[in-house]
Amino acid sequence: MSLATYADQFRRLKVNVAHDRASPHKICMLLAALDLARGGALTENRIEYAPPLLERYTMYFNAVRGPGDHPNPYFPFFHLAGSLRGGGESFWHLQPRPGRESVLDSMGAARTSRQVTENIDHAFLDPELFELVQDPTAVDALSAVLSETWFGRGLQDLDAVVGRTREINRYERLLRAPSGPALIAAEAVPSYVRDPAFRRVVTEIYDFRCAATGLRLVLRDGAAMVEAAHIHPFSETGDDDPRNGLALTPDMHWALDRYLIAPDTDFRWCVSPLLDPRIPDYRVLTALEGKPLFLPREARMYPKREAIEWRLSKLTR
Repeated sequence: MSLATYADQFRRLKVNVAHDRASPHKICMLLAALDLARGGALTENRIEYAPPLLERYTMYFNAVRGPGDHPNPYFPFFHLAGSLRGGGESFWHLQPRPGRESVLDSMGAARTSRQVTENIDHAFLDPELFELVQDPTAVDALSAVLSETWFGRGLQDLDAVVGRTREINRYERLLRAPSGPALIAAEAVPSYVRDPAFRRVVTEIYDFRCAATGLRLVLRDGAAMVEAAHIHPFSETGDDDPRNGLALTPDMHWALDRYLIAPDTDFRWCVSPLLDPRIPDYRVLTALEGKPLFLPREARMYPKREAIEWRLSKLTR
């Protein structure tokens, strides 16, 4: 199956069109999956109904939604597996959870996120398409097909959004590469590209869990209550290496930036002695003293020693 063949299939998506305006759901879900691939986050043929995909879907959807549109990501995630316009099987397939095969076979639609998460383990692409989208050039070509096909159907902002995210994806891909961060002249990259790429990579390697409290709160649209904090500030180092980052809830990010908490080289939290543990208001921070960080699954993504040493030296005494 060639790039031209899949481009034709993308044009033949079954998309509802009312009053000369295309429904954006399937288009945005497919763009979100392509976005994962372009950013280097789709290394396995496994598209999970999870924050990395859903956040991207919501970004595209919000850019083109009409007054009566509702995101409902479970709808396109399920229905992209349906047949194409004019006939023919889709390139998008659903893998049932073990023991839920008959339930998935009997589902005519997905009406809630829970129906998806209880019955579908992941989606996957045709193997040939998966191999194609490992090449960012092919991803750009397929994204262009989607934006060009539906540009005149009420989704005029789609092309501009695809163009902006392409820049973010390229930087994100570099951050994910083992030697990529060392090759980046980050100071020359605009913040509207750097900031979302750094946030995506850091929050994903921490599985959207706060490195201090362990809190993992993810909403149905993929929004998560964590931010990406630089251990050694970018303003001083120009360092966007994900190992110079921590996923933290906003309050813990605030405390880190004000030198009230800091990790040590044993990956345990230190707390400023200025915070009296007897004062109830301080206990959410003082309770961290000596507690281990919640770390990434991969040891190669653990925080850098030199960044930690700098942060620890700044702890308010």
